Amino acid sequence: MSTEAIRPKEAAPTTSPPIRGAFVSWAKLRRADTIAAGLGIPSHTIKYFHRGTPLLLTLCKYFLQTLRTLWILAMDRPRVVLVTCPPVFAMVPVFFYAVVFRARYVIDFHSGSFLEPEWRRWQWLQRFFARRATLSLVHNSDNARVAEEWGIRHLVFPSLPPDLPAGTLSPGRGSPEGSARAVYICSFKSDEPVDALLEAARKCPQVALYITGRAPEGLASRLPPNVKLTGFLSEEDYNDLLAGAEVVIALTTRPGTLLYGAQEAIALGKPLVLSRTPTLETHFTGAAVFSDNTADALRAGILDAVARRSELEAAMREFRARYAAEGQARLARLREAVGL
Repeated sequence: MSTEAIRPKEAAPTTSPPIRGAFVSWAKLRRADTIAAGLGIPSHTIKYFHRGTPLLLTLCKYFLQTLRTLWILAMDRPRVVLVTCPPVFAMVPVFFYAVVFRARYVIDFHSGSFLEPEWRRWQWLQRFFARRATLSLVHNSDNARVAEEWGIRHLVFPSLPPDLPAGTLSPGRGSPEGSARAVYICSFKSDEPVDALLEAARKCPQVALYITGRAPEGLASRLPPNVKLTGFLSEEDYNDLLAGAEVVIALTTRPGTLLYGAQEAIALGKPLVLSRTPTLETHFTGAAVFSDNTADALRAGILDAVARRSELEAAMREFRARYAAEGQARLARLREAVGL
């Protein structure tokens, strides 16, 4: 359905002046922060405990996050609420707030909503909320096909590159002399070919590889000598690590997925190695070295990116300028569609 046909409904007046809008996420997400900044609205991260908590603690977490979400929305009275999915349960307080205060809401569907088994089982609930939303945002054309099947109003809205500082490596995080520095942006989900990348790193000892994220137990004992696990980093240290890399790597075995790590590489103008999937190749043409998710292919892709660093940095600068202009156009369409 064309977004040009979408006209926002007027929100009912309230006793205190409402703010224009707010973005609510139940995880710390640069995508949400960047879109909110582009729209000139606050971004609220509402999160208790960490990912992977036991079921009982997860239920407690969702209950606390629901109460906190309702409290923030009731205090600020936004006329439009953007909310990230997954988890689908974040939409529950937003939906009830919209009903009570006659506000509008927009769902920002990440690819996992449609592709990950743990969320696919809740698609009936996702459809319920989406059909009552003013608009749904989806990351790419693959996700848009699902939205079309659901019959919901939607806008394809790839992530915007964040505003990142161009720092340098923190003391003590330097690579061995003569080594190229590569950073693999990883969350250790099932669609990430970590083992293949470790084998690739073993075959190119001249590259020092840093892997971000919370690694599973036992992985440290299987690392080649040129690989370092960074663990969870503060935002400042994470930015610093990326800024000091010669090459950024983001990988997935899953079709229909855009990787946010690519946006961070674009923001910093870094040479980028991405998995060869139709979705990624279509979206990031001219900005990356694409590789199959095998050890030999990844080794070749990383070494190619290191060898052509200057060429790829120039291509990335050109891509970034074009991509930023497209992002501003998407923001304008979003503002018009939801009345911000």
